[in-house]
Amino acid sequence: MTGNKLLSKILYFLGIEDEEPQVQVEDPLQVPVKSERGRIINIHHAPKNRVMVFKPSCFDEVREISEELKNRRAVIVNLEGLDKETGRRILDFLSGSVFVLDGTVKKVGSGTFVFAPNNVDVSGVELDEAEPGKEKPFFTAR
Repeated sequence: MTGNKLLSKILYFLGIEDEEPQVQVEDPLQVPVKSERGRIINIHHAPKNRVMVFKPSCFDEVREISEELKNRRAVIVNLEGLDKETGRRILDFLSGSVFVLDGTVKKVGSGTFVFAPNNVDVSGVELDEAEPGKEKPFFTAR
C-alpha cells in the first residue's frame, strides 16, 4: 500500500494524474486529553488546633507541658500559688523549650503565660502595655 501512495505521488508530479492523493496525517503535537477528576477535600475534616491549660503544682509536671509544645500545641500555664524557686524553674524550662521550637512566650496575666510554637500566632496587647501599675507579683513566698 505504501508503494501505491508513492506511485500516485510520482504520477501527480509528472502530470499524468489529475488529483493529488489525499494523505491523512495525524498531528504529532496533539496530546491525547485525559479526563482528570479534581481533588476533593472535605472541609469538615480539617484538623483542629487545641490550646492546653496547665496549673502545675511541682516541677515534675513540666515534662507533660513541654510534650504538648513539642506536638505543636499552644499552652497556657498558670504559675500562681507556686513558690518563687519552682515557678522560676518551670518558666525557665518552658522558655527554653519554646526557644528551641522557634515559638513565642507572652505574659497574659499575673503569673499566667502563653507558650506557643511557631505554627501558632499569638497577637494582641501585652499585659505591660494594657494596665501599667496594676500588676501584682506572680510568685508568692511560702
